[in-house]
Amino acid sequence: MTEANDEPVRQWLLDRTVLEILAKRGRSHGAQVTYQVGERLADQLTAYELENENGTPRWMSSLTRGTEDLVAAGWIVRDGSRWDITDAGRDALATHPDGVGLDIAARASHEKGKLAQTGTTEPTYAPILDAALAFIEPGQWSSYTDLAAVARTNPQTVGAYMRQTSTEGSHRVIGKNGRPASGFVWSDSSRTETQREALEAEGVRFDSSGAANQAQHVHAEDLRANLESRGLLKMLPKRAWLVRGSSVDGHDLVPQWRNDGFASLRASKLREVEPGITRPELKAMVDEDYSQTSYAAKAAKLDEFHAFLTRMQVGDLIATTSQGKFSLGTITGPAEYVKSSDGLSNLRRTVVWAPEAVDYGDLPSEILARLQVQYDVVEMSQQLDLLEAMVANQTVEVDQPAAAAIVERPLVLPDATDELAENLNVARSWLQDCIELLRDRPQLIFYGPPGTGKTYIAQHLAAHLAGDNVRLVQFHPAYSYEDFFEGYRPVEEGGFKLKPGPLRKVVDTARENASTPYFLIIDEINRGNLAKIFGELYFLLEYRNQNVDLLYATDDDVGFTLPHNVFIIGTMNTADRSIALVDAAMRRRFAFVRLHPSEPPTDGVLRKWLTKTDHDPGVGDLLDELNRQIDDPDFKIGPSYFMRPAVYGDGGLERAWRTAILPLLEEHHYGDGTDIRARYGLDTIRNRVAAREPTKSESDGGGSADPA
Repeated sequence: MTEANDEPVRQWLLDRTVLEILAKRGRSHGAQVTYQVGERLADQLTAYELENENGTPRWMSSLTRGTEDLVAAGWIVRDGSRWDITDAGRDALATHPDGVGLDIAARASHEKGKLAQTGTTEPTYAPILDAALAFIEPGQWSSYTDLAAVARTNPQTVGAYMRQTSTEGSHRVIGKNGRPASGFVWSDSSRTETQREALEAEGVRFDSSGAANQAQHVHAEDLRANLESRGLLKMLPKRAWLVRGSSVDGHDLVPQWRNDGFASLRASKLREVEPGITRPELKAMVDEDYSQTSYAAKAAKLDEFHAFLTRMQVGDLIATTSQGKFSLGTITGPAEYVKSSDGLSNLRRTVVWAPEAVDYGDLPSEILARLQVQYDVVEMSQQLDLLEAMVANQTVEVDQPAAAAIVERPLVLPDATDELAENLNVARSWLQDCIELLRDRPQLIFYGPPGTGKTYIAQHLAAHLAGDNVRLVQFHPAYSYEDFFEGYRPVEEGGFKLKPGPLRKVVDTARENASTPYFLIIDEINRGNLAKIFGELYFLLEYRNQNVDLLYATDDDVGFTLPHNVFIIGTMNTADRSIALVDAAMRRRFAFVRLHPSEPPTDGVLRKWLTKTDHDPGVGDLLDELNRQIDDPDFKIGPSYFMRPAVYGDGGLERAWRTAILPLLEEHHYGDGTDIRARYGLDTIRNRVAAREPTKSESDGGGSADPA
């Protein structure tokens, strides 16, 4: 895996790999092609590309979107779930052997087809992107995602355009997290400075983590407002919106919306405002009324309030979701400020809702993808045609039945599925046991030797249970309470400010959505000084209904509680012996689940993976024999060292054995005189396997018959 943090995803690399696989294999199942892309690129994908986005690896989401361009360009055809390459696709692959520019060519071919239908002569997004670049001044930055929202395209297309445009200012477009793309290349080859150096020279400030200052961020709504005011971006005669109401402080408001004929936003701290308020006026109010909120959260609030108060118009379509159903309606009135008694719906618009809600399973994939965007207000104008077709199938009734009570949704962790078990190569029953432990006690620790999949299982299990509401931190000896929960940090203008850590951020978000689970994964939890890091929070891990006074509490604080919808999964590496630092108090507060190479479910993981991926099953015998030779159970080798495609390339197994396995064992035997290569070398282990008579379980494809 490459440790770069690129945005956008390298669509050209994904497109090239899809075409190469189809050119070699011919007509194939789409899921199989996707799996093979992941295998072939496992060691090339960056951390950003591998990162989950709404529960799906970002590269996989991009591959799905890019496939639409490949189909539209006529390079591949899809017949149900089967994909196949066309002659045009083979020609495209031949003219772009290294893949670079392939995504631009695919998009251009796609655009050419659309332009032929509309009679225009240039890509629809190009003039919008150029105008947006002209608006972003020196000392400011925007993101691929922001420009994509304004130009009604996707971040991959924006990234491809930025790589080839000569328009001034393309270097001011970076990742949505504020970090420059490591693969940035100037279209003007005479420029040699890095993207960050160019931005810093113009006045953009970067923090210690390498992220650009959010105060200098030009958001999509700022771009849109400017372009519309200049007449460069036409205001659509009709738009579509998603407004979330199924989890407002733990309450499902959608039944009341449908029965009373309205939609709303909480806006609990916002003063009374008039509809049609300008964005700058609203920004001043949000900055003041939400002064204790982070800059990023205030920016999101500003976008949502401005959309609801000003950009939404009578006649626009509106959608929402609740209990697996998708509801559609039409906005019939202006925004109103209604101070609700429960504080849950202070901004409202009247809506005529369609009589029937639609099951998620019946929704087009394009709409389902849009539902994954995690904001309270999401524009869906790109899906307007699909939504209007859905409305046309129903007769909208203006008269609404009597009001229904607000429904409070329970906190639910879903059961394990066969698909999750298949992806993790473990038994579904074992995963279900882990979920039952979390239901009983919301803290769990996976512990065992290195390479047993502790962190991998923790991440995928958490994503299954909580979608993208998952955050990961890693403890180390210097980690502190201030790093983990909250502490005072210096600010640029001088002095210190209390800033939240990862746990505090998770808690603050979870408190606003009581019916939604949130997970914090603590990798290598035993490497930190746990009493120092957790402080008074130790108490709350066991007694969540009670308050404690925080270390940095003010006189106005009434005490702090840990919400029931915050779950913690830790991982411990037993090889470094630091598990001894886990005291009895911590052991009492966590459920401990052992992952060991000689015990289920870990002992069968490698053989299942080898069978699934059609790799040499003899590697499982080598691992079993290697672990027989290791006396200390905490130093036995886990299967993940052998579950990488690179291991099965030319010389891959020998290289992995030499650079990953033997160094671990050298550390274990340091100073005791053991000849590591003579005892554990690959040739030695191979000879031992060859000399042994296979047991029945091994002949049947099972694990070791005599686990150490």
